[in-house]
Order: sequence, then structure tokens, then C-alpha cells
Amino acid sequence: MKKSSLIITTFALASFAFGGAKVQAEVSSTHTSENKINFTAGEGVVTPPVDPTNPDNPNVPNPVDPTDPTNPGTGQTGPLSIDYVSNIKFGEHKITGKDIAYKAKNANPFIQVTDLRGAGEGWHLSAKMSEFKSGNKVLRGATLAFKDGVVKAGSSSNISVAPTKSDVLFDNTDSKPFMNAMDKGGRGTWVTVWSGTDQANEAVQLNVVAGTPEANTEYTSSITWELADAPK
Repeated sequence: MKKSSLIITTFALASFAFGGAKVQAEVSSTHTSENKINFTAGEGVVTPPVDPTNPDNPNVPNPVDPTDPTNPGTGQTGPLSIDYVSNIKFGEHKITGKDIAYKAKNANPFIQVTDLRGAGEGWHLSAKMSEFKSGNKVLRGATLAFKDGVVKAGSSSNISVAPTKSDVLFDNTDSKPFMNAMDKGGRGTWVTVWSGTDQANEAVQLNVVAGTPEANTEYTSSITWELADAPK
């Protein structure tokens, strides 16, 4: 017991002695250095599409939407740009005698916007749709619905306030709101994705009225997307 006590006491005294030496050290010289970085707006920058299911994924699938394989993105340049919009596919169906809601084939259709202006003025994305037509044939009464979209940042570490999204029903040719970034919000890259079952996505549906389709006819509609440089 005495030997153990002596060893512990000696260690404590040694530690105190070394500690005391450190406390007595004095600063002999000081100097201040500077670190700087400067930023400008992202003029001319093309932002490629992200993975809509996991925007942080560094290995973006190619094509990013397998149902829309020939769509590489818009190629628009910044600082404020629409980077990607999925073309919605509904496939081929037999005519029925009932009103039918056809589900999109795309599992994860999405829209992507990037704001590299660096001032945070906010922005607004809207869209308007033309009638579904084939030549002079019109799919009368058809409506297109987007619902239950999810807004995601292009990077999970983005600290900017997220834009808001809206459910949309295209039932005429009027402009409809999709995303809105308020003042100081929506900086960086943002997507709204409408995820659902592959080949039967309930989040995007085309409602067709009975008695309107004609056989052996492919109807097409176009959506015009408009990105304004201020919120609404």
C-alpha cells in the first residue's frame, strides 16, 4: 500500500510541475492573417438535372427520367434558369365508354429551377397548357392534374428558405402557379417531384371524357413554362 501511494503522489507532483511550466509561458509575438473570397452572379452557368429521388446523389442516372430517355434538360444558362422539365407519357389505351383518369407512366416526373443571382430576390414559376390535339382533332374536355408534389433542394445542406409548391389542374389555357420563392428564398437549385408507381403514377393524371377519343389517333398537348424573376 505504501509503495502504491508513493507512486501516485509522485505522479501528481510531476503533473503539477509540468502544468505549472505551461501556465507560466508568455506570448512573444502576434500577427493577423486574412482569408478572402469574392462571388459574382452565375451568368452563363448551365445547371444539369439532379436525381429527383435523391438530389445529393453524385451519380445522376442517365437518363434522369427513364420514361423520357431523350430529354437531357433544357440547357438554359443562369443566373436564373429552368434546368429540367419532364415530358409526361400516358401510353396507349383502348377506348372505353366511361370517363377515365389515366395515370402517368413516369415514376418521378419533375421540374428543376436554379437561382444563381446571389441576391435572393425570389422568383415564380408558372405554366399554361394547350389543348390535346391531333391535327384538327381535339380531345375535348381533357384535363391534366399535378398533385402531391414534393419540393427538394439540389443540396440537402442548402440553408435558403424553400420555395412553396401548388397542386395544379390544367382545365383551360390559363397560366397556373407551380412554385413560388419569396424574397430571400429559393437560392440555389430546387426541384418539385411528383413521385408515384412506375407506369401508374397517381400524382399526375390525365382525365379524359367519355365519347371524345378517336381510334388510331395520338393526341399531343404542350406546356409552356414561365419563370419570373420576382415572387407572387
